[in-house]
Amino acid sequence: MITKNNIFLLFDFIRKQKKISNLNIKYSNKCFVLTSTSQLADIIIKKDNILFQSKINKSLEEILQILIPILLNNKNFFIGQIGQSLDGKIALNNGKSHYINDKLSIFYLHCLRSISQAVVVGVNTIIKDNPQLTTRMIKGPNPIRVIIDPSLKLNNNYKIFKDGLSNIIFTHSSIQKKFKNTTVYKLQKKDFTLQIYKKLQLLNFSSVLIEGGATTLSKFIDNKLIDIMQFIISPMIIGSGINSLNLKPISNLDNALRPKNKIYRFGKEIIVSLNF
Repeated sequence: MITKNNIFLLFDFIRKQKKISNLNIKYSNKCFVLTSTSQLADIIIKKDNILFQSKINKSLEEILQILIPILLNNKNFFIGQIGQSLDGKIALNNGKSHYINDKLSIFYLHCLRSISQAVVVGVNTIIKDNPQLTTRMIKGPNPIRVIIDPSLKLNNNYKIFKDGLSNIIFTHSSIQKKFKNTTVYKLQKKDFTLQIYKKLQLLNFSSVLIEGGATTLSKFIDNKLIDIMQFIISPMIIGSGINSLNLKPISNLDNALRPKNKIYRFGKEIIVSLNF
């Protein structure tokens, strides 16, 4: 049976498979293995069609239907994720955002973190939300936390510096600061986002989650550094507030981004996944 306690083992098993289709997977002796016959399989994968023959929670099945194809078809990826209202807001004008999306979507986000070697956020996300950026809702390894802090505003008072887990900070400031459990990389201000992207590749991060906020995601999209972008959309209209993206303006709709996409029903919300 697939549960939140072993879902990462399934992610890890699928990630290591060289085949892209026709996987018959069985859970045996607390690990996932391939079986030659579909009758004995708990999960049957044929291309992007996924059939579950063992008992599984509906929410977990919905998550796996979204994430298994990504793991099979994208050995290396930079994936962006943002939770928003139906009218594209991620917070009120005063910065309050708890909670636009429901608990199931937060669980999904933890699954996304679990398949990523690094999770990237901007400094304002740390300052406003003081997040942990861990996979604490499931059993799985935590990603390295990467914070983009151009002016080096942070200090050791935030949660990410108190739990012993590893962090990376990218900055172009000349200020000298020491952070607990953290490596600081100073990059040139010019083409800062592109330099961060290249440095993450040099550090051998093959799966990276760009989690927010709006400025960070927008810069990665504007620089064409995102492979997959996912919007978790709550059926809520806020009316005013902070936009989920702030991309460079265009003068003609012919220049609008129109990537391939899939739309998933996810509990009370929907997930729009764009493949660039």
